[in-house]
Amino acid sequence: MKLLDKFELDARLFTYKVAHDGGSAPNPYHNICTLAICKPAIRRVAVRGDVIAGLACKPDDTRLVYCMVVERVLPWSDYIRACAGKGEGLYGMHARDLRKKVPASALDPGDCIWPDAGKYVEALASWSKHGGSEDFDRDVRNGENVLLSTKFWYFGQGVEHAIHLENELLDLIPGRGHRSNANKKFREAFVDFFNSQLRSHKISGYGRFGTPAQGPGAVDEAQRSRCRAQEVESDSYGEEDGADQAGCRHC
Repeated sequence: MKLLDKFELDARLFTYKVAHDGGSAPNPYHNICTLAICKPAIRRVAVRGDVIAGLACKPDDTRLVYCMVVERVLPWSDYIRACAGKGEGLYGMHARDLRKKVPASALDPGDCIWPDAGKYVEALASWSKHGGSEDFDRDVRNGENVLLSTKFWYFGQGVEHAIHLENELLDLIPGRGHRSNANKKFREAFVDFFNSQLRSHKISGYGRFGTPAQGPGAVDEAQRSRCRAQEVESDSYGEEDGADQAGCRHC
């Protein structure tokens, strides 16, 4: 059974609310979970061994959308190269899987959308709807890195597996930004809780165990635009030390 390991000495637990769960950020497809085009404040500072836990928005903000253990941190330029099939041995990821992170159409949730990390070039069409220079600045210049992991559990909208934080872990819920420093005292309790939930739900491996809340064809464009606006607003906030329950609205 694949369980969440105990935290390494200096590893952090990042928690944030997934304002737009469309399958692009995080992107849990093709055996590798990637965080590439949202939460720049997390991607800029996260390192190998850190754990990222994304929560749903109000009124369901105790529910886990996904959890990933950061295995690789790639600068955006290296991620583009990896998705082009280069550096499989160097990055320890399967190049054939990373190639599928490049979106093939406007309905593809692939997150390797930027052709060049050194200068702004219009993004490839994708379900994320990211594009334009402001998105490039947030995704690439501000976020700097892409987080990759084969050690992940993605639950999406929680139909198949609804995993809710227990009362003693509610302080992990952030508001508009993210939490990490303030989460240190909860690391062991989170590991125990999460592993007990994996056992209870009979989840024995890593991977995708649900579908996105706003995946291709799942919502109308007006609703999707609202979710996208919340994502942009949420990304403008960084680390917070206390739990601000304002957070994102349910979109």
